[in-house]
Amino acid sequence: MATVARLPHTLSVGGRTYVMILPDEYESANPSSTVGTVLGITKVTGALPAGTEHLTLKAGLNAGLIFHIAISYKINGIRKRSKLVCSRDNIAGGLALAGSTFRGQPITSSVIPEHLTFS
Repeated sequence: MATVARLPHTLSVGGRTYVMILPDEYESANPSSTVGTVLGITKVTGALPAGTEHLTLKAGLNAGLIFHIAISYKINGIRKRSKLVCSRDNIAGGLALAGSTFRGQPITSSVIPEHLTFS
């Protein structure tokens, strides 16, 4: 299995724009993936936009700026699961990913993983 390139992506949280290094699976043509559009995550092409701040996965999760969304999809009848990143401003979009495309396959469900708690 080929590894997926990790590239800079932008996302907005609370009116601020952040750059995160994420796998190139959020918006790609081959295999097709449309989850980036729904989650508000855009791959950076060219120079980084002015005024963006770098955000790591761990720092974003700890600060409550981003959350994981667990998705389910099928490849050749076998159920697969993956975790995606979603900003706190777009959690409703993350939970409505069913029907979007990931790795060329339609997503059947999306949920917040059960081990997360909100205070």
